[in-house]
Amino acid sequence: MPASPLTDETWPGLPLLQCNMDPGLYELYVHTPMLVFRDDVGSRVETADGGGRSVEFRQAPLRFDLFAQGVRMNAVSDRVATLSLVVALPPEWLPADDEGAAGRFGVRSLYQFADTELRRLVRRLAACHRSGEPLGSEYSEAISRTLVDRIVRLQLAAEAWHPDSASLDPQAREWLQRLVDANLQHPPAAAAMAAALGMGVVRFSRAFKATFSATPHQYIQARRLKQARELLRRTDAPLTTIALDTGFASHAHFSAVFRATTGVTPSSYRRVAAE
Repeated sequence: MPASPLTDETWPGLPLLQCNMDPGLYELYVHTPMLVFRDDVGSRVETADGGGRSVEFRQAPLRFDLFAQGVRMNAVSDRVATLSLVVALPPEWLPADDEGAAGRFGVRSLYQFADTELRRLVRRLAACHRSGEPLGSEYSEAISRTLVDRIVRLQLAAEAWHPDSASLDPQAREWLQRLVDANLQHPPAAAAMAAALGMGVVRFSRAFKATFSATPHQYIQARRLKQARELLRRTDAPLTTIALDTGFASHAHFSAVFRATTGVTPSSYRRVAAE
């Protein structure tokens, strides 16, 4: 992001930056979670939400945009010197969370929202910096801690109101699908998948279900059956071989699950597919 630091390493609070976007197209990548606020109309932004769906919006006055780490976006500025105040949210300022990446609370993107209390805190923090911290460094740090707490509370409230919105990002979804398909005989446990993504098991399971509309066990079973159907259609392999190759314990186990799911036996499915 074309932003200039307003603070340096001696500043005790959250890092502050000023974003100055002259007319043009900007391709941006967010390295550190950040909160963006402005007093006037801003740029047009195209990015993606947590589920990988395209999101487009125009930055409105007195609205916040919270960008998570790793977000990519295109921003189009059609006005001279559109200014935004940026509050960076480095990991060391985020609360501890055993279910988050690197043991820290995971900030999620939230666009074009208003919050009177958050606006008051951001403006007070900026005023402290501009005026040379007349109330001391401890006051600036306290405002910063309160600001982070407010962001965490707003995110938790949004997730509680829309629990199914907290899905995995597209890259994680694709990685999980490849991982499961490559290990149908010995699929990874939910805890192992969660750890690989830097998440706790509870949060991972919730996000997994929001992404795939199934629990990890249900999803693995569905992928096994999908592969089995392809083998039944395209090969003459014995049913026992297909069962073991796709991760079922035995021919009998495979046949029981297949019939319960499709309504027909594997043999019947193969006959119909060959006609």
